[in-house]
Amino acid sequence: MITNEVAFIAIAVSDKDRARKFYQEILELKPSSTQMDGAWVEYDLGPTTIGVGCHPAWKPSRDGTTVAFEVGDIDAAVARLKERGLGWRNSVTRTETSW
Repeated sequence: MITNEVAFIAIAVSDKDRARKFYQEILELKPSSTQMDGAWVEYDLGPTTIGVGCHPAWKPSRDGTTVAFEVGDIDAAVARLKERGLGWRNSVTRTETSW
């Protein structure tokens, strides 16, 4: 039935240029596929593909979307993101299984 990995995540956005800047410049993900004149961009991360799309038929959720990224050094990752102007609504919390 369900395997041990997530193959694909789709995220609807309202501003494709802002989304590309976030995923490519802030998170340093490299696009693996671009379609529909840049309105759909895919980023491969291990066995998972993250698809980010901007289209009138795809509505972003006002409740938000959550994607968890695994990093080698959480403190260094948080510092780099803060240097790039990214903030948090809540503080980064350490738990036994995730941050």
